[in-house]
Amino acid sequence: MHGTPQESAGNVLRGRLVLELCEVTKIKSIKLTFQGKSKVVWQGDSTSKFQSEEKTIFQHDWIFLEQKKYHILAPGNYNWGFELVLPGSLPETIAGCDHGSIEYKLKAIAERHSFALNLNARQKITLQRCSFLNSEDALDTVVANTWTDRVVYDFSVDSKTLTLGDDISLSLDIKPLNQSLRVREYSCTFNECISYSVGTHKRSISKTLNSVRGDNLHWNDYLWTDSLKIKIPKSKTICHYDTDNSIIQITHELRLSIIFAVEDNRLVELRATLPIIITLNNDDMELPPYREFDPFNVNNVNSHRINELYEYVNISLPSYDSIITDNTSTYNKDLTPPPPIYAV
Repeated sequence: MHGTPQESAGNVLRGRLVLELCEVTKIKSIKLTFQGKSKVVWQGDSTSKFQSEEKTIFQHDWIFLEQKKYHILAPGNYNWGFELVLPGSLPETIAGCDHGSIEYKLKAIAERHSFALNLNARQKITLQRCSFLNSEDALDTVVANTWTDRVVYDFSVDSKTLTLGDDISLSLDIKPLNQSLRVREYSCTFNECISYSVGTHKRSISKTLNSVRGDNLHWNDYLWTDSLKIKIPKSKTICHYDTDNSIIQITHELRLSIIFAVEDNRLVELRATLPIIITLNNDDMELPPYREFDPFNVNNVNSHRINELYEYVNISLPSYDSIITDNTSTYNKDLTPPPPIYAV
């Protein structure tokens, strides 16, 4: 998805369901379901009660063989193309959070006769979002103010929109208005805040993902200056992308703390925060062309492992209609056997 849930035009999920039969098989029906589900749960404490909610946020069904007494399918490879427009307002996939998740998956079921096990296949679908980098929030990279007539400060970053594994470069400019003021210590933390919602109940949890302590303020033209770098964790299980939906909200920020010693040796602390947006970069959004690896290509040496490959490979395919009209298609035109024979 590109843009916020309010501005995204959505995207299209395309794929192909393949059924490989080695012998004559009786099938009652074949159905494919795309489903998105959310789950939020937290234990009660002194400030809140136990809350739990699991719900379906999106679902679409395809019926490839309608339910009858049974269909008799000859041995061979059967395949059905499918396509689904996903609304841009759908929340992204969220995993690895302590108290909630949002997941999407495809589930295919080939229903057999009463004395045989049904055939099942599942495929997880990861829905990600890339924010527009020219938004006002992304361009506002400076926090500047006067603090209680003691200092004029200016904190800035090169960019507020970053991705996992990036370095945040922070610049400090501090002009003392009181010449007796002295800096004792200063530090910066990178924090993540996750808010969970169940109905009208809400719980927010904040944690520090990384921190850095400064120790080298430079005095130059009546200014204290320094530059700090703080690393964003690269692991998706430690740091999550920013997301804003009615179920789980994830935000990030830099928190700067500077402790000053004033005239009577009292210690006072200046605190400032600067929001940081963690989103996908362009490299994360570039998926490989489907022709680089096509498990349905009969020229593929692994084509006999078609079912196993389907379980683990997520492929971006063209529309079903374009495949039919493309004379240069690498798909085997003999993959689909004759229509099934219906029992009487």
